[in-house]
Formats: sequence, C-alpha cells, structure tokens
Amino acid sequence: MTHTRTVNPWLVLALVCIPVFVGSLDLTIVSAFLPEIIIQFELPIESVIDDAAWVVSGYLLAYTISMIFMGRVSDLIGRQRAFVICLIIFMIGSLIVAEVDPRAQHGLTNTVFNLLFRLEGRRPDPGEAALITVVIGRVIQALGAGAIVPVSLALVGDLFSPQHRARPLGLIGAMDTLGWVLGHLYGGIMVNWFAVNRQGFSDFIAALGLNVPPPDWRTLFLLNIPISIIALVGVLWALRGVKQERAVGGFDLLGTALISGALICVVAGLGANIEIATTAASFEDVGGLPAYAAPVLALGGVLFVLFLVVETRVKHPLFDLKMLARRSVASGLGTNLFVGFCLMVGLVSVPILVNIRVADASALAEAALQVGILLSALTVPMALAAIPGGWLADRVGNARAAFIGLALAAVGFALIWRTWTLDVSDALIALEMALVGVGLGLTFSPISAAVIDTADQDKLGTASALVIIMRLLGMTISIALLTSTASARLSYLAARKLGPNLVDAYQAIDVYAHLTVQVLSEMGLAGALICLIGLLPSLGLQSRVRTAQPRDLPAPQSGD
Repeated sequence: MTHTRTVNPWLVLALVCIPVFVGSLDLTIVSAFLPEIIIQFELPIESVIDDAAWVVSGYLLAYTISMIFMGRVSDLIGRQRAFVICLIIFMIGSLIVAEVDPRAQHGLTNTVFNLLFRLEGRRPDPGEAALITVVIGRVIQALGAGAIVPVSLALVGDLFSPQHRARPLGLIGAMDTLGWVLGHLYGGIMVNWFAVNRQGFSDFIAALGLNVPPPDWRTLFLLNIPISIIALVGVLWALRGVKQERAVGGFDLLGTALISGALICVVAGLGANIEIATTAASFEDVGGLPAYAAPVLALGGVLFVLFLVVETRVKHPLFDLKMLARRSVASGLGTNLFVGFCLMVGLVSVPILVNIRVADASALAEAALQVGILLSALTVPMALAAIPGGWLADRVGNARAAFIGLALAAVGFALIWRTWTLDVSDALIALEMALVGVGLGLTFSPISAAVIDTADQDKLGTASALVIIMRLLGMTISIALLTSTASARLSYLAARKLGPNLVDAYQAIDVYAHLTVQVLSEMGLAGALICLIGLLPSLGLQSRVRTAQPRDLPAPQSGD
C-alpha cells in the first residue's frame, strides 16, 4: 500500500475486528437454536437431522475454503477491494437466512421449492425447501466470513511496520477464535431473550404500526447487516486516499481446486466438528472418525500430492512452496498446528466434565450455562492475552514469547491431569482453564508476526491464510484423534473395572462417571505433552527479519 496521507492503523484494526468476530460468531451460533429451526419448519427430526447438520458443517467447509484462495486474491486485487467484496458476500448470505420462510411465495425459498419440484417430480415439503435455503445462505455467509480473516491479517501486515505487527496480528487471531467459541452461548442467550419477551416485542411493534413478526432466531442474521455496513463504511473512510498496491501475476485456479478438495476431504474425513456442544456428556457426542473416513482421507491425500505437483510447475502458484523452506514460516505453521491441537483439548474436556456430573435431566439447562461460563474462563483470557503476547514478542522476540506461552499452557494442562476428579471445584477448573487460555493466547501474536514478517510483500495474503488454516487443521485433527482414543481408553478401563459379570445399574453409572473423569484428566496430560512438543518448532520463530519499514508508511506513533 502506498499512503498519500497519515492513516491511523489502530482505528483500521478496530474496524476490521468487527466483521472478523461476527463472521466467526456465526460459525457456531446455529447450534443453540437448530432444534427450533427444525420444529418451526415442521420437519421430522428423525429424517432430517443429517440434512440439518449441514447448516453448521456447510459453514465450516465454506469458511475454510474461502481462506485458501481469498488471501491470494487480496494480493492480486488489493486488500481494500477484497475486504469490501468479502463483507458484501457475508451480508448477502445473512440476508438470505434472515428472510427464510417456509410459507413464502417469493424469494429464494420459493425458487428452491420450485427447483426441488422439477428435479424430484413431486411436491416437496415447504420446510425442506426452507432448510435447504438456510444451508445455501449459510454457505454464502461463510465464503465471505472466512475470507475476511486472512485479508484482515494481510491488511495489518500492510499498515503496521514489522516492529509493531505482533499485537494487532494476535488480536485478529484471538477475535477469530473467540467468536466461534462464544457463538453457541450468544445464540442461546439472544434467542431465549427473544422468546421470553415475545409479547413485549409484539406490543412495541404494534404501537409503531409495523406489520412485522417479533424477533426470533432470524433476527440474529438480520443484525449482521447493519453491523457489517458500519465496519464497511468505517474501513473505507479510514483508508480513503490510500492507494492499493497489487501483486503481479495470475491466479492458480487448478491449484486452488486441488487444495480445496484436499482440505474438504481432511475436514470431512476426520469428522470435524469444532462446534462446542454444551450438552455433550460423552466423547461420542463431541466427535470421532465417521464410517467413511478411510476412503475420504485417502482421496484427500491424493489431491494434496497432485496439488504439490501442480504448484511446482505453474508460473504463479497459489502457495509458493519455496516459502516453506524459510525457517520462520515453517516453524510458525508447525507451532500453530500444535496450538490448535491443544486448544481443542480444553474445549472438549469442559462440556463432558460438567455434564457427566449432572444428577438428572432437569439440571441440563443449568449445566449448559455452567459450561458456557467455564469455557469463557478459557477463551476470554486467551483473547485478552493476545495483546500482552504482542508486547512480549516486541521485547523478547517471537520465539521466546511463543515458548513462554506454550510452557504456561503446559503447566495448566499438567494441573488438569493431577487435580481433576468427579468432585473438582468449578473455581479450580476456571483457574486451570484461564492458565491454559493465557498460555495459548500469548502465542497468537508471535506466530502470526513471525510468518507474515518473513513472507514476501506480495504474498502477505497467502501467508496470512496459512496461519489460520494450520490452527484449524490442528483443531480438526485433535477432536478426531482425542475423542477416538479417549473412547477406546474409557472402554478398556470400564472392561477392567466392571468385568464380565453383571453389576447394579447405579454402580455401573457411578463407575463410568469416575472413569470418564479419569480419561479427561489423562487428556490434560496429552495436552501438556503436545505443548512441550510444540516448544521445539517455536524455537525457530524469527523476529524482525526486515530492517526497513514498507515504503511510504507513516512512522509509528510513540507507544505503538
């Protein structure tokens, strides 16, 4: 970017963080009211539950795919233009979901209804058409929301000098992670508030003389539009008069298709579900390998090999593989893979522990709130630690800052291993989760800064995308591997404890509860070991590899 006037980079950062957070929030927001959607559309739960799951998984896949290519697109067309395109796409998808109505005689829902009628030769259920429309809208949303993340990271790389990038880069990464973790909690609170105050909203709307229904789950998607417009106008205003630099080269369409297909196969084959289910009471409820895992993962491996072959032959590759030969880039991506793995250990453990201690079904709602609070003890400190993580990286270097963060997280996980029992106090859980969260949060800034500082100026978008993708892959691998091994471990311990003889049912339940917590504590040990392994690649993170600021950038203000 060439600046013709002074730009306040922190103002731009604050504005781009808004859509980053809202877009990631929408990743899991539907989990809170998906059953309500099914009931409202009058669909039989037993026959549509798999189709309804695409409301979440479709968003995740599209979110991931858009990260892959939009980073490179932003290199070619400029950050500002790419940011505008991403936000417009996100708003279009939000509007589609907000206007879904099974009784509609116009709009996309009616179009889907007519298309199903022509394809199937039967009159489809209006609720089925509405559900498909929600999935379509969610996919369009995700194509914009996922792309916003690497574009925003690259924009920070443009606006901040290498000496001052760590804090803002960490903040964007923290907002992306914090959003999808809090999505289910936000969705549940808001939809419940709409339901409790439904009559009050109806009276207020009638007093205004408006003929609109009271707010419900669709209102959450409608709120995305004014929020996005505020961010869009604000960024355009803050960047007014700033000339956009564009990279020279073309777009690798074949490489994009191959790596997108490979990533889809990995995410789908590992049964990825990074949604945090507050009702999870067992490892099977959280994740695990699906029945079709082997062939899908094999196909993903083939596509990835083909992608590597293509990238070595095309003139303008999507990912310059030579960049991976740079120690700081390879170290940063490897470290972020371990960070994603460890993050999922904490996010999986809490819901299972809380729900396994629930005495009866009447306490499930209270348990859901307790899970949300305890997960916040992990995620809020993690997001807040991104800023001091950047400050720490500026003073001791990226490698030492990431090392300190992973070491703190390892201590937190080790405490979980040694202290978790069926009667462990919520206060101790929150303290240990906070320690893990602070540790992982401290790594966000130095990892992002090390990778982006080392990347070529015309490949910042691509490098930014890789940073986020590696953490997502770590989370995906973690939830599949840990839940599968934990389930096997629990079955083994139960067989040894209970033996082949029949026992009293209540005794069996009590034994399973204690064994489940034992396995959860062992997952804490696994988290500590993974953190310690992650220390090795973190040592390769370089700091401030560039000695000069980008051309025409304003000098940093004191205190930056």
